[in-house]
Amino acid sequence: MLLAAVLLLVGLTPAHAAAGDGSSFDSPLAVPLTTLDGTFAATNEGRSTPGGNYPGRPIWANGTWYEFTAPADARISIALSSSFDNALELWTASGTLVDSNDDADGTLNARITVDVTAGTTYRFAFASVSFNPRTGPGTVTIRPVDAPAAPTGVTVTPGDRSVTVTWTPPASVVSSSTLVCSVDGGTATYCGTVSGAGTSATVDGLTNGVPVTVQVHNQSTAGVSLLSPGVVATPRAMTSLVVTTVPAVVVTGAPYAVVASVERSDSAPATGDVTFDIGGATSTVALVDGEATVTGLVSLAGTVPVTVTYAATPDQTGGSATTEVVVGRATQTVTLDAVGPLTYGDAPVTLTATATSGGPVTFGATGACTVVGATLQVDGAGDCAVTASQAGTTEHLPAEASTTVTVGQLVQTLTLAVPGLVHGQTADVVTSSSAGLPVTLTATGACTVTDGRVTATDVGTCTVTATQDGDANVLPAPPVSVEVDVERRSQTVTIDPIGDLLFAVEPVRVVATSSLGLPVTLTATGACLVVGDELRTVASGDCTITATQAGDAHTLPADATTTIRVVGTGTSATVRLDAEVGDRAAGAPFTARASGVLPGSDVVVTVHSTPRELARVAVGADGTAVVTGVLPADLAAGDYRLVADAVGLDGVAVAAEVRFTIAADGVLVRIGDSVLTRAPAAGAAPAVAPAAAALAVTGPGDSLAVGALAGLWLLLGAALVAWRRRATV
Repeated sequence: MLLAAVLLLVGLTPAHAAAGDGSSFDSPLAVPLTTLDGTFAATNEGRSTPGGNYPGRPIWANGTWYEFTAPADARISIALSSSFDNALELWTASGTLVDSNDDADGTLNARITVDVTAGTTYRFAFASVSFNPRTGPGTVTIRPVDAPAAPTGVTVTPGDRSVTVTWTPPASVVSSSTLVCSVDGGTATYCGTVSGAGTSATVDGLTNGVPVTVQVHNQSTAGVSLLSPGVVATPRAMTSLVVTTVPAVVVTGAPYAVVASVERSDSAPATGDVTFDIGGATSTVALVDGEATVTGLVSLAGTVPVTVTYAATPDQTGGSATTEVVVGRATQTVTLDAVGPLTYGDAPVTLTATATSGGPVTFGATGACTVVGATLQVDGAGDCAVTASQAGTTEHLPAEASTTVTVGQLVQTLTLAVPGLVHGQTADVVTSSSAGLPVTLTATGACTVTDGRVTATDVGTCTVTATQDGDANVLPAPPVSVEVDVERRSQTVTIDPIGDLLFAVEPVRVVATSSLGLPVTLTATGACLVVGDELRTVASGDCTITATQAGDAHTLPADATTTIRVVGTGTSATVRLDAEVGDRAAGAPFTARASGVLPGSDVVVTVHSTPRELARVAVGADGTAVVTGVLPADLAAGDYRLVADAVGLDGVAVAAEVRFTIAADGVLVRIGDSVLTRAPAAGAAPAVAPAAAALAVTGPGDSLAVGALAGLWLLLGAALVAWRRRATV
């Protein structure tokens, strides 16, 4: 939906900064209109000025004077209305009469029609025809005589979900301008109005990437202009590109990353690719959550030029940024041992100082002393400033320490050593006065000092300052300040030991902790997964558990991993015929069970020798399955095998079987043992089955053998009643 354009109220401008009271030509009131198109209330009550004769001013009597500056060349009419015989006169502010009128159109009201020039100031009087007390209230109406022309020079500048329209108004009176918009070739609608002679407006509520056509026409009470030609623009979100390094301070030999952050002005996610040129090496990285990062950079001390480019799209602007990564040398500290107190005539003093880089230190002195090598020579009374300098190396920045003593008076100097800190650490500050007086410590920045100990309260620069105000015998010491960088604290993440697990056991709780007590996130890959803090096995094999703590503004990130083995519970399969010798074979129930088999595979029960599938069940997530069914009614007399086939966790096929025999009358006369067998490896020759395990042909076999076997069972009937048998593996 298009929002209304911003209203720009452009008023008539007075000829001078302070309007008068309307009592005379030289003290006019400002016309109370915003454009030369309107009516306002006027009065000449209380005026008693006599009229004169041209070229004198005023022409008419009892006038109240008004002033306006024409904003454009225009033809206007000025008309008076009142209950008395009024009169009207119009002058330029410089004193040139433009026109005057007593009665117009046969009435007692005055009216003139004149051409005014842009930038010229005019004054007119609401007056009466004679000095007699002809006064009272009335109205003044100013109208343009001609309709305005269409605006020219229309420009449309795209913005974020908006366009800004500007135009050049015609050299005529304009009371308002109207904007007409059509979005993406759609129906044109009014999309804004600007009052007065305004020349710009903003259309909001547009969609980035969708073109809009804008036209403008002008209005006054005299009529409406034609529409200006349409101008097309496409709103686009503005993007900002910021390039930073992580860490912010890069030093030689330490890895760092260059990060490009892209933000859209409409808060939509910035997408696309960012091209990095880092020291001449070019790479393109896709934005993720508005950021693209090049990691693993290592540079020598110096500067590395970086140029990052983000291409524009139809709904957003592009941009680029150029910067330099300043790779600094490592800092060092020079410690200058205290010098003095000294008085004029003292023997030379040997200066000592050390640099943390281990490099040689040189000394200098100014003022009331000189240095030769490491020997300080007192030359006179006054201030003596001593400097210890280390020139730096390819790996270390230059450093120096200095102190000033006053020859002739007891001067004390302070030493201050502040250790490197991490957030939350408290350490002793080593400080002393050469005069043995107590030293006051103060701290600013990322630390505080209490009882001679500094505590890091934030990350950043910590400045510790040592001062000593002296006493009646000792001059105050020059304050000494030491700046140290407070780094983020480190942490460690630990995972409590977890032994190897059996597949499909109950979930195991994973205990992972941060040494700082921060929340830890768990993930797992391989033969397991983590839900919350529970470890669940999903297969056999290696399971890798990762505990991550992302860190925060004060803490470095850390993680830990551990790998355990998920072992299958052991593959087993059984099948049994849930019937007894002497039962009828038709409809005899059977049960097959499998455990330690591959989840998602099938356990299939078939009857052989001509295979016929009797039942099938999918293996559950715990690696187990139970299959039940009954023998079909159409099995002929003969020997059979009931076989359960499955797939082990290692992908190797497994099977179990039970053998049974059906007599000619359909009665089960034998139920054999089931046997767990493993399928031979691919390409291996099949094992030769023992003669006792040879398969019978499904259906009727040798009728003589079957009859003999049936007779044998009848002879042993009494024994069979007492002896019943089930087959399991």
